[in-house]
Amino acid sequence: MKQKLLVISMDATVHEDVAYLETLPNFQKILGKRAEVERVKSVYPAVTYPAHSTLMTGCTPGKHGIYNNEPFKTFDDGYKHWYLDSKWIRVEDLFAAAKRAGCTTASVYWPITGNNPNIDYIINEYFFLQPGDKDIEGAFKRMGANEEALKAVRENAHRIHRNPRWPVLVPDSNYDDFLMGCTCSLIRNVQPDVMLVHNSFPDSCRHRYGTFGEEVKIALDAIDMWLGKVIEALEDAGVYEQTNFVLLSDHGQMDLKRRVKMNALLARGGFIDVAVDGSLYSWRAYAQGNAMSASVYLLDPANKALYDEVYAYLQKIVDEKVWGFTKVYTTEEVKEKYGTYGPFSFMVATDGATAVSEDWKEPPLAEVDLEDYTLARATHGYEPELGPQPIFLAHGPAFKDGAVLPNAELIDIAPTLAKVLGQELPQADGRCLTELLK
Repeated sequence: MKQKLLVISMDATVHEDVAYLETLPNFQKILGKRAEVERVKSVYPAVTYPAHSTLMTGCTPGKHGIYNNEPFKTFDDGYKHWYLDSKWIRVEDLFAAAKRAGCTTASVYWPITGNNPNIDYIINEYFFLQPGDKDIEGAFKRMGANEEALKAVRENAHRIHRNPRWPVLVPDSNYDDFLMGCTCSLIRNVQPDVMLVHNSFPDSCRHRYGTFGEEVKIALDAIDMWLGKVIEALEDAGVYEQTNFVLLSDHGQMDLKRRVKMNALLARGGFIDVAVDGSLYSWRAYAQGNAMSASVYLLDPANKALYDEVYAYLQKIVDEKVWGFTKVYTTEEVKEKYGTYGPFSFMVATDGATAVSEDWKEPPLAEVDLEDYTLARATHGYEPELGPQPIFLAHGPAFKDGAVLPNAELIDIAPTLAKVLGQELPQADGRCLTELLK
């Protein structure tokens, strides 16, 4: 029978978690015979949507076009304008390779897969309704869910978390319980050959409780429970033995001590004007937060005098050693070092303990914000050499039992998975990790 490929992204799971995962009953079934990478270098900024776009394309953020979770904007209309539709991805992805291999495909909550023409069964990631969405089923349909995908949604609708602000962090009351249920339904109902799944529970726990808070084990225990359900579904479908399991993650996290309002500093420098009522009146430079970094946009990036003025001001902020910023990258510098580029002019790194808020109101420094998941007790978005590193664990007929690589990069994952399907991704920046394959 044709081999299957099941990829489960366990968001923000890190190498230090593996020892605990090895003690859990369902992970033991997978990890007892495995190939692995001990340290996987993420992208910059190390945030979810750029990282997952890299995981399914093998390309750096500049090439695939996703360098933040959201498009740049300077207004707040009450909605989260995250990248949802696959039209934003500028390069070929793993699903296209799977189609060349004659595979059926599925995506459950994998970022930026909406309306992807190469995915047969799409349940696109949703943590919030968008303008025009009247109900969750309609939202999934608008993003490409066909009748079989909607059937999986209906079968698990009772699991959908009802409070979209902060999840109640127990296994049966969050979006992950819903999406893992949908995963099992699709396995039983349609047996897709290639399926990518994104589980955010470890990320949520780390944001809320700290990088190595004891509560993180709640998430790892829950994933073990869900993994057991997935294995059961594969056995029911008669495809367990030919399934290649890949358990991976996108980034780590580091503990926060404070947050800094970069736009408040830009206002102090005369680059942002704030109205009497506290609203944004006008701007010449504006920072988009990437958690522990920021991308700085210029209203007129061709204006060399403005460019030089903002660059000098950002360097001054770094040199003051007060605000938690450690380096100013120009677009050329961050492109050369990390392959990240876009319409921003600068990227500013923090010290691994400071998160960037987009607020422009005084004072510039503030305590961590437990109401905002990106600015709670831990977060990411820092330079990828820092902090705990993501994982890559693989088990199945395509992988060498016991093969270990000490280091690899996120850009290497998609070419490796394409090779499992007998395909290549010609646009990928990474390499195939042939050392892990039979």
